[in-house]
Amino acid sequence: MNIRALTPAQPDSEWATSWWLKRFEEKQKAIAAGGSSVVFIGDSITNNWDGPGKAAWNKYFAGEPYRALQLGFSGDRTEHVLWRIDHGEFDGYEAKALVLLIGTNNTGHTPHEPPADTILGIKAVVDRLLEKQPSARVILHAIFPRGEFPDDPGRVQDAVVNREIMKLADGRRVVWCDLNPQFLLPDGRIPKTLVPDFLHPGPMGYELWANGVMPVIDRILAAKPGQPVASVFGASQESADVTDERRESLIPQTRIEFDAAGAGNWWYNRLAANRRQIAESGGKIDLVFMGDSITHYWDVGEGLDTSTEILELRKKFTILNCGYGGDQTQHLLWRAKYGELDGYEAKLVMLLIGTNNSGAGRPPEEIFAAIREIVSVIHAKQPQAKVLLLKLFPRGTAQSPANRRNVEVNALIEAAEWDDHVLVRDLTPVFADADGNAIPELFDNEVLHMSDEGFVRWRRAVEPIFDEVAGY
Repeated sequence: MNIRALTPAQPDSEWATSWWLKRFEEKQKAIAAGGSSVVFIGDSITNNWDGPGKAAWNKYFAGEPYRALQLGFSGDRTEHVLWRIDHGEFDGYEAKALVLLIGTNNTGHTPHEPPADTILGIKAVVDRLLEKQPSARVILHAIFPRGEFPDDPGRVQDAVVNREIMKLADGRRVVWCDLNPQFLLPDGRIPKTLVPDFLHPGPMGYELWANGVMPVIDRILAAKPGQPVASVFGASQESADVTDERRESLIPQTRIEFDAAGAGNWWYNRLAANRRQIAESGGKIDLVFMGDSITHYWDVGEGLDTSTEILELRKKFTILNCGYGGDQTQHLLWRAKYGELDGYEAKLVMLLIGTNNSGAGRPPEEIFAAIREIVSVIHAKQPQAKVLLLKLFPRGTAQSPANRRNVEVNALIEAAEWDDHVLVRDLTPVFADADGNAIPELFDNEVLHMSDEGFVRWRRAVEPIFDEVAGY
């Protein structure tokens, strides 16, 4: 079983398949006719340029200079768009602007799909479009608002997705376009005059969409290769992306990191790999390791410091390693809230996080508050599981600034009251000498990550707890 949002597929109902394939064949004829410099890709909202949006389409996009091609298919999710891309919709011609609006059927029609899966699906669509159309730029739309009121569950979930896919835009290959505030009243409600069913725009809504996206299309058509094109940021999106510096560790964030060529992102690739393991688990995972690079390095084959100890543990337990090198509490908090704790029932979650916040100079009280919030999210998502909360490991000498902050965080963990499902353990005596200095032979050259012997001692310290809780 793979992640649905990432797995190219046709619709699975007989009616949808028969209608959908017929439309696909019709669109192949339009593609063969050629001449389209602008292509709209999406679901029923895009499909409805043929319906309520027909007058606006004929007025703005059907003729020169765009001769636009409309590839919207009602009911489509990211996996269906991926199938269409793989089966010829972007072969044999060169477009300049690809207008993409997709994702509302991932979040709205399948409420149990975590936002992380939808984000990964949209990212896969963008990547595949750029592979097929290397001369084009993608105009990536924020998922349009849905539901009459701001607290509509689908709209809330879409807001999570929009905050993250926005980060895919670099202005050169991907341009962000958030028109959502234009569809909303000041109190956040959707007016029926624009969106009669609170999902699909009516004629006035398509007029609004056309006038909002046309300037972006024109800028792309006029731009020289490699010349950046300005994105469109909705006011609501800008305000949602503001970070409160006083509580940085508590504000969920992802880590979009493009390589030098502007492609690839190991953080999201690891997220996708973990989501695949969850999808294939059948809903049962014994142990979940959550943390940063110290936890990440349990894995063999990462090209980093590795440990054979996890191979021995995996002889007894199914383990999901959710350690990500470089993560701070805010990054783990995002993963915990939006997908990495969904779709299975674990027996125990081992949590070690916060040393990178200490290294970044964040206040110990803030780091502790973030750890406490993560424990709360874990319990809400996995109420049957125990949480093995490890105090922060020593790093460097006892008097180094980061280590001193870790000690303060540990004191706050020790002083706090925890519910019965939380098991707090302090492994400092295992890894530090009597003066509190990290024992060098148990760590790497940075005196931060475990050496082979360090992993041996870590396993010895926690395996009895694994055995007891997981029932081995």
